[in-house]
Amino acid sequence: MVIRKLVLSVAMAAFVLPSLSFAQHEHRATVLLRNGDRVSGSLEDVENGVVYVRVSLHDQRKLGLGEVALIDLVGGASGLPETELSVARGPGHLALLRDGSSWQGQFVDIRGGETNAAEPHSLIFRVSNGEERRVSLDSVARVYLGNFPGGTVAANPAPSEPVPAGAFRVPANTTWVATPLTVRRGDRVSFTTTGRIQLSDDAGDMAISAGSLRQRRANGSPLPQHFAGALIAKIGNGAPFPIGDNSAPITMPANGQLYLGVNDDEVGDNRGEFIVQMAHQRQSRR
Repeated sequence: MVIRKLVLSVAMAAFVLPSLSFAQHEHRATVLLRNGDRVSGSLEDVENGVVYVRVSLHDQRKLGLGEVALIDLVGGASGLPETELSVARGPGHLALLRDGSSWQGQFVDIRGGETNAAEPHSLIFRVSNGEERRVSLDSVARVYLGNFPGGTVAANPAPSEPVPAGAFRVPANTTWVATPLTVRRGDRVSFTTTGRIQLSDDAGDMAISAGSLRQRRANGSPLPQHFAGALIAKIGNGAPFPIGDNSAPITMPANGQLYLGVNDDEVGDNRGEFIVQMAHQRQSRR
């Protein structure tokens, strides 16, 4: 009888230990969206401008990075100290570490963890002097993604105004932002864009949705033949295509999720955002 109990105990441990190992790699977080909504769960990954949060076994949320104001790994994204918010309201990103130190600069990525167990779950962050730093997510308290709700941005005339219903923010310092639209080849989408952005530390290096007011180009941008700073799009991992200030409906070239971005070769020093309203016309199916 004792032997049978021992065998049973070992068998049960074989099932329990993997679960414990998975739990050790799990990072609980509350993601605060710019519209005030909160999503809490396991922070799984950030990829192609999308934050993946596992709310439950069968519920994975996909949040566009441009809609995220804060990733809080130590609390519920409430009762935030003014010492942090005074910095977070600016255009730059802010990472707070659990040892009390902080970094200002540009969020780059979150890598490893559940999606790649062989790679430690880590925050990648580029500080103000251009140095790229990597730290275990266990050491991170909060990450603010700039222009915290109620903040101001010099490059945008009225950033504190609420976004109109159906509109979408496209921050200039993020390569691609996932929109809520999933389109099919042949669908037509029209875009109405407001706002202007700053493309470098030069305060005069400005762009509207049509591109650089100086009509300059960026050779390493996704569409180097078009003006730097112009509004561009892609579907899934497909080739980018121009939007600019074109308000006429544009025919979608493929099936998948629609992404918006800014046509620049280095987005880390950009400031401001575009506000884009989209009208989706589905192609009739027979």
